[in-house]
Amino acid sequence: MARSIHPVVVGTAGHIDHGKSSLVKALTGIDPDRLKEEQERGLTIDLGFARLKLSDGRWLGLIDVPGHERFVRNMVAGCTGLDLAMLVVAADDGVMPQTIEHVDIIDLLSVRGGLIVLTKIDMVEPALVDMAEQEVRQLVAGTALAGAKVMRTSSRTGEGIPELKAELEALATGIAPRTSAGPFRMPIQRVFSLPGIGTVITGVPLSGTLQPGAEVEILPGRQRIKVRGLHAYGGKVDEAMAGHSTALSVPDAREAGVHRGMVAAEPDAFAIGDALDVELTLTKRSPQLAHRAPIRCHTGTIEVRGNLLLLDRDRAGPGDVLVARLELDEELCCAHNDRFLLRLQNPAVTVGGGRVLRLSQTGRYRRRDLGAELQGLVAAGERPEARLRHELTQAGAEGRPVDELARALGCTDTETFDALAGMPDVELHRRGMRAFLREHIVVGEQELLQSVDRMLHKRPAAASIARSALRTTKTLPQPLIELLFDRLQAAGRVRSGRRGQVLFLDRLKALPPAEQQALDRLVAFCEERGFRPPELAELEPVAGRRGDALLSLLDRAQDEGRIDKVAEHFYGASIVRKVLRAVRGNCLRHAEVLDIPTLRDELDTSRKFLIPLLEYVDALGLTVLRGGVRRLLPSSDLNRELAASSD
Repeated sequence: MARSIHPVVVGTAGHIDHGKSSLVKALTGIDPDRLKEEQERGLTIDLGFARLKLSDGRWLGLIDVPGHERFVRNMVAGCTGLDLAMLVVAADDGVMPQTIEHVDIIDLLSVRGGLIVLTKIDMVEPALVDMAEQEVRQLVAGTALAGAKVMRTSSRTGEGIPELKAELEALATGIAPRTSAGPFRMPIQRVFSLPGIGTVITGVPLSGTLQPGAEVEILPGRQRIKVRGLHAYGGKVDEAMAGHSTALSVPDAREAGVHRGMVAAEPDAFAIGDALDVELTLTKRSPQLAHRAPIRCHTGTIEVRGNLLLLDRDRAGPGDVLVARLELDEELCCAHNDRFLLRLQNPAVTVGGGRVLRLSQTGRYRRRDLGAELQGLVAAGERPEARLRHELTQAGAEGRPVDELARALGCTDTETFDALAGMPDVELHRRGMRAFLREHIVVGEQELLQSVDRMLHKRPAAASIARSALRTTKTLPQPLIELLFDRLQAAGRVRSGRRGQVLFLDRLKALPPAEQQALDRLVAFCEERGFRPPELAELEPVAGRRGDALLSLLDRAQDEGRIDKVAEHFYGASIVRKVLRAVRGNCLRHAEVLDIPTLRDELDTSRKFLIPLLEYVDALGLTVLRGGVRRLLPSSDLNRELAASSD
């Protein structure tokens, strides 16, 4: 069944009582006025749906919309996902107020083309039909329907219906069908219940595909519900896809409070927000609009009230094209490049529309700065690389996670990853799955190394610093620091040390002879003292230095692995190695439990030195203190290393 559907949707438009529903019935045999009230009053109130069988056996979807001004909200909900429009004008009336507004709506929603259908031609003289055609051609000049063919019909007599059907088929098959790329997203047009099936939601998917059994996320509430089955154009289908009306069987939807205006989408693929950054075009008939003017925003199938925030001016008028922010009263879901309409709150008339640049959250902003940023987004165009570059430029040194970039572009993570991989000025931190502009990485590396130099300014011989100290730097964001560590480590310029130290190998350059000699004397003295290490004051005469100069050499000795600092004491590295072997051997002789008195006697040391040593051994992972008893950790890397070296 899925293969017999042509993924193009056609919608009607036009003034009330101009024969839209009758035209759809004449074309398809299906009465789109499904509500009892509609049939009794002869007035379309809500959306109607029908299907037209093409000559090759495929189905084409038709959506009939209400023409009364009170139901423009429903009309706009039906225009979601339309590819083509039939502007219906009664020959006996000609252009009427809703004809004008519907033409504006079709144009602002960027419908890809359509036909002009003159109805009721059997009720007037040919000269009046000619006048109606001339009038409507003038109306559509410069819009999406400029140059559209005019079809003359009568739904009562059937005149012109076969010709209209043929022209509609030629038009629908002549445009590129919707692509099913990207994650699934479907604004919900209708919610109803069927016996034996339960709750059903319908709409026209804007992107992606969906199979029975999959989960969808209902936005903005973020509830997840399972899709039990799929229907399209009167039958079951194996897959829902962008470009044709679809019904999803979702029995759990009632509990989730699903209604028109919500969106059914692939889980975790789309953002929600209460601010829309937009590229706005005002109609020729728009009044002057002031900053913070109350508006109604229509996008997808939702209508939300809010305020229009002008960014580079205080007032906007007819025909203006500008960037703006719509600050909304509630959250919604949409994506970059979605179309939207702007209507006033009072009177409720259409004044403009355009495309969504991005979905945001309300918050503090500077009008001019935000306006310049949105102009940059417009200038980036539609190439994924240009848009990614803009997003990363705005992110600065923080970079952006791949999944956030994917949501900003309305693409899958894989598509975004592939685009980033082809950009030479972008680097992807694979461990963090975060992208950065290389210019920020270059500057960040310089800042990082300069920060290390500043922190070690008083200890110039030292080459390591605590990773936690670098994490608290005010100049670099943490995600960039993690990337820089990984890059420097891969290049052999840094190495992770024990106990959270990072060793910067570039700083291990040869010391001046006098400094090297002093360092060697310190190491030899610490080794000679064995298990009773010297106090810091005892090291001053040995090195001939004190204060920072002495600490600088001690740091360097630790960086070279020749001295280990345990609490406030300095041990020769070979001495600490003997301690580790002694602790391991002691534990092995006592069922993996450390016997402290025996160890103290073996090392000929005091409790003052032994307790810090044992805590140091715990920190290295050779032993663990539990319930007052210190035990060997046989599975630790250090135990395996000691075992291998003793073989």
